[in-house]
Amino acid sequence: MSTDTTVRPDSGYHRVIGAAASSAVGDGMRFAALPLLSTAVLHDAFQVSAVTAATTVPWLLFGLPAGAYADRFERRLLMVLADLLRAAVLILTVVLLAAGWLTFWPLLTAAFLLGVGEVLFDCASFALLPSVVPKERLESANGRLFAVQTVGRDLLGQVVGGVLFTVGRAVPLLIDAVSFLLSAALLRGVRSPEAEPERQPTADRPRLLADIREGVVLVLRDPLLRALTVSAGVINAVYLGQIAVFVILVRDVLELPDAAYGALLAAGAVGGVVGSTVASRLTTAIGRVPALVGNLALMGIAGLAVAATDRVAVVTVAYCVTGFALMVWNVVAVSLRQTIIPDRMLGRATGVYRLFAWGTMPLGALVFGRVSASAGPRAAFALGGVVTLLTCLPIAYTLLRDGRMTDSSVTDRRKTPEDAA
Repeated sequence: MSTDTTVRPDSGYHRVIGAAASSAVGDGMRFAALPLLSTAVLHDAFQVSAVTAATTVPWLLFGLPAGAYADRFERRLLMVLADLLRAAVLILTVVLLAAGWLTFWPLLTAAFLLGVGEVLFDCASFALLPSVVPKERLESANGRLFAVQTVGRDLLGQVVGGVLFTVGRAVPLLIDAVSFLLSAALLRGVRSPEAEPERQPTADRPRLLADIREGVVLVLRDPLLRALTVSAGVINAVYLGQIAVFVILVRDVLELPDAAYGALLAAGAVGGVVGSTVASRLTTAIGRVPALVGNLALMGIAGLAVAATDRVAVVTVAYCVTGFALMVWNVVAVSLRQTIIPDRMLGRATGVYRLFAWGTMPLGALVFGRVSASAGPRAAFALGGVVTLLTCLPIAYTLLRDGRMTDSSVTDRRKTPEDAA
């Protein structure tokens, strides 16, 4: 195995990062503008919430088949098609808005199709990255990818999107469409990895359902992959549940103005950027197991800290720590999965992972909302802290028992697809 840890200029890595940065800024603007646009044109709370939910439904419906298609077709091309789909949807939405025809059903359909594009793009992109980056550089590469996405989407894009919406309702949507077109142009210049032709569909390929089943079995039968998936589900349920009641905590408990809510969210994003930047060096210094378990514990402690105080400074620091720990966990866990999963299975494994990990998010929002309604938002944060800390025990047990967690014993299985059977 090569020990080269540099990224070749012609590998396509920098184009992938550039495409991610471009689309992240556009996504941030859309995340800010779409709810504002829905509120402005629909004037109905249920319809507005339905449009917001429509962007996440495709993960539940198409997460598994999208992952299978990412293993059947050229991943770079699939990402380009997803970008072009989303750009076309946004341009059509602007046309309907200008003509006065943007009612509930067209807006709901647009949100759904944007979600479909996101599913296709994400399943392909997480599977493509290991083919353009040496294994030894995966954590650093993923850290940079998460950093540009967080800065572009959560810090820059959402702020700019809200401002541009006041200039014109169509402006952030048009810029988002341009960002997807730029992303597609960058990705077209990425060289197809040598392994890509092996994934082209042939007459003797298994049926789509058999491909999907193979991906599900791979994740569920592997103790390490299963533990990472379950842990991600718990983390996402807690995180979204706390986000759902955070605004109540800020307004009713801390008695801060609405502007402070955005500032505290930005503190979490800043922590995420720092975490994504140092994740690789942190893992090198202390190892994968301490990095994963330690940052999982940090998330739990931060939740308990928010529950135990009414000091704004403590809440700000705790939220920043949460963003930091969550991003370190993501970088290390994603890099580990990309290392141990065979190349031909990466798309399907990503689809399975996202389905289980993201499928818990609505449940977390409902549970934490109910706890907050009955006992207050502090109780919801306390519950999240306890659940997260308890999750540390089984995940630590699984990680310590798995020999692949040490640098010297991790086998690069991306080039040995026969091992996945």
